[in-house]
Amino acid sequence: MAIGIIAEYNPFHAGHAYQISEIKKICAEEIIAVMSGSFTQRGSPAILDKWTRARLAILGGVDLVFELPFISAVRSAQDFARGGIKLLESLGVVDKLAFGAELDELEKLKSAAAAFNEKFFTEKLHKDMSQGISYAAAVTKILSEVVGLDEKFLRQPNTILAIEYLRALPEKISPLLIKRVGAAYDDLTLRENFSSASAIRAALYEESPDWEKISAQVDDETLNALRAEKISGLVDENFLFRPILAKLLTARADDLKKIYGMTEGLEFRLLNAATAKNFSELVGNLIGRRYTASRIRRLLLHFLLDVTAEQISELDAATCARVLAFNERGRALLKKISTPIITKVTKHLNRRDLFERRRELAPYQKILLLDVLATNLRGLLFNERKTQSDFSMSPIFIKS
Repeated sequence: MAIGIIAEYNPFHAGHAYQISEIKKICAEEIIAVMSGSFTQRGSPAILDKWTRARLAILGGVDLVFELPFISAVRSAQDFARGGIKLLESLGVVDKLAFGAELDELEKLKSAAAAFNEKFFTEKLHKDMSQGISYAAAVTKILSEVVGLDEKFLRQPNTILAIEYLRALPEKISPLLIKRVGAAYDDLTLRENFSSASAIRAALYEESPDWEKISAQVDDETLNALRAEKISGLVDENFLFRPILAKLLTARADDLKKIYGMTEGLEFRLLNAATAKNFSELVGNLIGRRYTASRIRRLLLHFLLDVTAEQISELDAATCARVLAFNERGRALLKKISTPIITKVTKHLNRRDLFERRRELAPYQKILLLDVLATNLRGLLFNERKTQSDFSMSPIFIKS
């Protein structure tokens, strides 16, 4: 059997390498990573393309990397966790899920996960949210009261994700908790040891990055990839602004209401926010007590790609297992996997499927189609368009 990890590797850094080394001290099984593709859970474009990130993960100790489909990757923490675990479970070879959290007390985290199923929890959650409190803030408040968890831990994204993993885990997959070390997820300062991915990305966007400090946080292969990306031009989410405005010019409120996440009159707020002068201002105009910047970024991506609530409802029950990279151990593991594996997109979709609806697609093909569209959208977010295509890319094999 194998150990599963759900990750973004945006980019792969010392903290990820530490987690993998700790896993290998405990278990000898192969490691399978389910990794976000072109966009991350917070609704931002990944700093490196998904094939590069998958290759770096293999070089960093992972044996096999699958893409976490866009419909799960660009969702709330709950849906992100469920989507990743559903994919790992479908492979039929994973019996452990390894994850990190700032709090290394598994039983307390299990108690927090179990609390979600209690009637009082649901009632209090609905009450707090009806008073304008965001979902995340309401959950943090309730868990701190009923489970006794310190709010400083509950505010950490990795702790929230850990709880969501435990909520979603089936009985046949056991949790393997690795204490997270180093800087907080959103700490933007490069430190001597274990800086956050956010800090590394922030340093890259400086006019003259401190490569010496960055090199202390990543391996040589990742450093080379980041240097090359800096030279060619980094991805810039501000390029999303004009496509969004162009689409809003002909948008109707009734159609906007169908977009996934467009609830509680957000369609009118979006139309009114179109007077913004740039992407940051647009996101800022839409943020509210209930709407975090990450939720708004995800919403805007769903709007651009026409992801509807009906679509999500249909596709949530399906899986799409697409391989991005593997080594020799991963290749042997692929032969043991029970679910159908996607290695070449052209065997499942053709380019006409992007702009014609002349044939009925299976649910997994619709999931794959969204991943292709997400890759194409990310390719637009550079000074010079990147034409890297899912139709031409094959899984990357790394010899051990």
